[in-house]
Amino acid sequence: MAIEDSAPEGGPPGRPATIYTVAEAAGVSHQTVSRYLKGDSLRPGNRERVEQAVKALDYQVNDVAQALSTKKSHRIGAFVFDIDDWAPQRILAGATKAARSAGYVLDILRVDPEDNVSLRNAVRLMNRTMLAGVVVISPSDPILRLLQLERLRVPWVVEAEPVLGPDDDRALQHPFARVVSHLADLGHERFFHIGGPVSWLAERNRREAYRQTLARRGLTNCGETQGLWGAAAGYEAMASYPHADAPTAIVAASDQLALGALFWLQEHGIRVPDDVSVSGYDGIADTAYYWPPLTTVAVDFPRMGRSTVQALLALEGGGGPPELGMPVGELVPRASTGRPGGGIPAP
Repeated sequence: MAIEDSAPEGGPPGRPATIYTVAEAAGVSHQTVSRYLKGDSLRPGNRERVEQAVKALDYQVNDVAQALSTKKSHRIGAFVFDIDDWAPQRILAGATKAARSAGYVLDILRVDPEDNVSLRNAVRLMNRTMLAGVVVISPSDPILRLLQLERLRVPWVVEAEPVLGPDDDRALQHPFARVVSHLADLGHERFFHIGGPVSWLAERNRREAYRQTLARRGLTNCGETQGLWGAAAGYEAMASYPHADAPTAIVAASDQLALGALFWLQEHGIRVPDDVSVSGYDGIADTAYYWPPLTTVAVDFPRMGRSTVQALLALEGGGGPPELGMPVGELVPRASTGRPGGGIPAP
């Protein structure tokens, strides 16, 4: 079967090249060009002439026709949620680049995490398309349950960190442990954690890294919160600040949560870092322009996207998420953290 199934009867100048015009320029049959495009063995002379013709005519392969001919798709589906947030954007950018580098196109299906109907229909929509596989970017536990990925007809991989439990020493290697250790090295002994939604594995791992680092260093966990991601949630979490325990370090699970905490502190006349230090996590570029500039961990989110696509392409047979490894991040100390102060005075 040829990759293109009909020969053009001529056409206006500038018409895209076909395997027939390539064959004419190379002096071979269109079946020979088809075998070349499928990667079949050709005589060296024929291969060289076809390659030269493809280059001279700037021939572009018809992806759909090639997939039908070779029974191999060069398209990867991607389920994406909360695309307006920093981390999913950067993960998706890495996944897109990795797919392109491997000769694939990433087809993005943005799904509303608040719309259960769209979540249930997402797999059905993917199954209508000829795909090499599917990646799932930054999902929460409820999203994964509603997606029912086992219904997919192609391999799939979920972008996810290793699951860290209370007795897992790997938690001390998590990038979130670095910012906690940074504050401990400055002399802080009493900590308060502003967390995100515990339905996200990423939040549970950050919380576990926070707890284990404090325990290993003999420091005090004065309290923890959980809520949505975002600056508003960080602002609201400050209502739970344990004044009686007087923590001197506020460790937020994201830069946006830290931004909300900083705004609350400014409103209440609390000096950062003179009274209390504040840290974030993510490495959003704008954190250098928070006031004061925010100490954070700059996470290599594009690497997580690349690893997810590479894991998918390495799969043989049916789906199931392999372990993709720990996130990679670099501590970025800034003016929001310093030596311990007196904490926040009781109202």
